[in-house]
Amino acid sequence: MTSTEATLLSDLHSIVGDRGLLTGTDVTLRSCDPFRAVPPEGPAIVRPASTGELSQIMALCHARGQRVVVHGGRTGVAGGAYAGPAEIVISLERMARIVEIDPVGLTATVEAGATVEAVQNAAMEQGLLYPIDLGAKGSATIGGTIATNAGGNRVIRWGMTRQNVLGLEAVLSDGTIVSAMNRYLKNNTGYDVKQLFIGSEGTLGVVSRAVLKLVAQPRTQLVAFLSLSSFQAVLDLLVRARRLQQLSAFEVMWQDYYAMVAGHDATRRPVDPSQPFYVLLELMGFDEAADQAAFNSLLEEAFDAGLIVDAVAATSLKQVGELWRVREGSEILVREMAPFISFDISVDIRRADAFAQAVRQALTTTFGEVKIVTFGHLGDSNLHIGAHIGSDTLARAHEIEATVYAVVRQFDGALTAEHGIGQMKRDFLPDHVDAGALTLMRRVRDALDGTRIINHDVLF
Repeated sequence: MTSTEATLLSDLHSIVGDRGLLTGTDVTLRSCDPFRAVPPEGPAIVRPASTGELSQIMALCHARGQRVVVHGGRTGVAGGAYAGPAEIVISLERMARIVEIDPVGLTATVEAGATVEAVQNAAMEQGLLYPIDLGAKGSATIGGTIATNAGGNRVIRWGMTRQNVLGLEAVLSDGTIVSAMNRYLKNNTGYDVKQLFIGSEGTLGVVSRAVLKLVAQPRTQLVAFLSLSSFQAVLDLLVRARRLQQLSAFEVMWQDYYAMVAGHDATRRPVDPSQPFYVLLELMGFDEAADQAAFNSLLEEAFDAGLIVDAVAATSLKQVGELWRVREGSEILVREMAPFISFDISVDIRRADAFAQAVRQALTTTFGEVKIVTFGHLGDSNLHIGAHIGSDTLARAHEIEATVYAVVRQFDGALTAEHGIGQMKRDFLPDHVDAGALTLMRRVRDALDGTRIINHDVLF
């Protein structure tokens, strides 16, 4: 360790104390990636316990020209949490308080290190729901989901994180505290400052607290797992399902995904894996009789129209969880496909299957035999694709990405729907964002962090 590093760590220790500063194996045994071991390469993890401490840390690092990488739950898959040897990590894990649940104003005031699941549980105790729902909700933090504008399973009903944040507090690169803790649905007092930080991937400042929008906890949850014989049937079913105000999820799985999950776990095979498409349909509401009637009517109408080949409807909360486990089979993908490259794109819903076929054709033409899975939040235009070309998949990751993103451009799709750019997609960003818009993004970043102290290698 150099004398400069030693001085920096000593000064950081004076701010956060013994509990707030991790070094040695406490650093190297952590991972910046949820699927494989990628430890931080820098000398320390700093864990502030308050916004005041975070502000002091940032002011110190700004004065020393010390780069930082911000960590939440480290569940991101775009490399946004990767930390190099010249960077220290700031983790918000000690800033995880749920300050207040307001059942009248329908808000939750929380620190950024609180997990999504912790907020959901606190809201549930008051008969309320925080509707952002992710497979990684037990680890993903509120600050991380704000930084990436996370989506998840129920965007079709309640929107992305952006639609569920009323206000926030953030610390800029020089330690300035920006408090925009709005609690109101209506507030047109100047610029909506929070929007600068939502989806900025931590490049403009570190979110420290937030005011989240809550909704009444639905009393019913009706789920069906369906098989369909054509993509047109999927689209027709989506159009019919969207007529229901109770619709909360419309998850689609191509056969390649479902056959893999069902073939390696018999408990995740509710219907025969012989059809090309599968849909997990969910309704959530407040009137058991009316919701059940709407659910039954939709399924009967779809059967009568010849849209559905087979269906299983959950009759208990246990079965609801079992059907959702089919869709959330990421551990099976990791086990059966690793290493693989994951893609998270948005595309015109009407052309989603044509896009999936074009991706398969492009990868096959370029790399020969490939293994692909396709699934996603189709009602939100969002598809997830996993691609494996063999043992050299990671070594040829950039080629695989270039092949897929060329198809994304052909279909006028979005480079990323909800996972963000991070470090892994930054090379492709200029090809998918208007030059004028990219210039504006750079100007905003230069204005707030001109020396790129925070998340230096993220975005651009």
